[in-house]
Amino acid sequence: MMFKNLIATASSLCLLFWAASATAQSGATNFSASNATQVVNIQQNGSGYALKAFTNSTGAVGAIFGQASGTSGYNNGVWGRTYSPAGVAVRGEAVSNSTNPTGGNPTGVAGFSNYSFGGIGVYGHAQYNGYGVYGMIDSLDFAGAGVFGRAGGSCCGIPGLFQQDAALTGGYNVILVGQYLDANKQAHRVFTVDSSQITGNAFIATTASGGALFTGLAPSGSTNVFRVDASGAVYADGGYHTGGADFAEAFSVKGSSTNYVAGDVLTIDQAATRRLTRSSRPYSTLVAGIYSTKPGVLASPYAMDQTPDSDIPLAVVGVVPCKVTSANGAIHPGDLLVTSGKQGYAMKGTDKNKMVGAVLGKALEPLPKGDGVIQVLVTLQ
Repeated sequence: MMFKNLIATASSLCLLFWAASATAQSGATNFSASNATQVVNIQQNGSGYALKAFTNSTGAVGAIFGQASGTSGYNNGVWGRTYSPAGVAVRGEAVSNSTNPTGGNPTGVAGFSNYSFGGIGVYGHAQYNGYGVYGMIDSLDFAGAGVFGRAGGSCCGIPGLFQQDAALTGGYNVILVGQYLDANKQAHRVFTVDSSQITGNAFIATTASGGALFTGLAPSGSTNVFRVDASGAVYADGGYHTGGADFAEAFSVKGSSTNYVAGDVLTIDQAATRRLTRSSRPYSTLVAGIYSTKPGVLASPYAMDQTPDSDIPLAVVGVVPCKVTSANGAIHPGDLLVTSGKQGYAMKGTDKNKMVGAVLGKALEPLPKGDGVIQVLVTLQ
């Protein structure tokens, strides 16, 4: 019995000596193995950390360093895994509340690809309906961004690149989607960019330096062919192709605008400033134009989005449908048209002594008899 007690005592002393030596050890400890599972296994069943490492160094080192030395295969320097729906497999935190005066920002997780032209600094992959990379910000000062991309000083990086591989089986054409959540956390799509078009009801561009809001490049990428500058002026080398065929100006009208219809012949209302009324007497030199059905270009003296809803578009140049009457004879293509005695209608002009300053335009279609609507080339003279 005494012999067994001596052995136990010696074993305990050896264990204590080993623990003290391990605690006081100042050199590196290396673990090496060739098994198919882990080399070192640490399990924490409490609420603390399974492994916690510190470094006080101010150099470019890490408290924990993971390296995959294999030059091929899908190996990982650091692998994190979580089974919790609210878990995070790998977490990085930046607790500094100020930026580095010599450059750089405190960073929670950083990914670098320093040597490979096709390398990836940070890679996110979702196989089903999740998100490959998810960025979120709870801004307390109305600043910051959930995801921020920046190109360095060397040519010619792109801060943000979105690529859809539609060549693959089942490929999708949508490249970028913008959406917002309402008060009920319901998602509403604001704009969509696919391989052939941009759709949506809210696409906003701003500039702080006075540069262009939008710029369109030729297929070669070397020449601007379309531009919207900071003041809202639009420049286009290729011209404008619209659904309408006239130039119209927004005007107020006498009475309620709901009493007017497209095709009405309009004259200047002498009882007010910059106001129109429906024509009512023949050969009126107050003739101003025609109520446009669908203006190709609509001008306005007001700032954008401030034109009153009661204003109507007056076609002053171009081709528009016009209400006409054969009260002064059948109308043929090419006939000069003037106001008539029928309110809002034009007629064929035949009295040359009254036509100076009274011509509304030229008929492009015939009207043998009665009243109707024909295409008219507005040429006030």
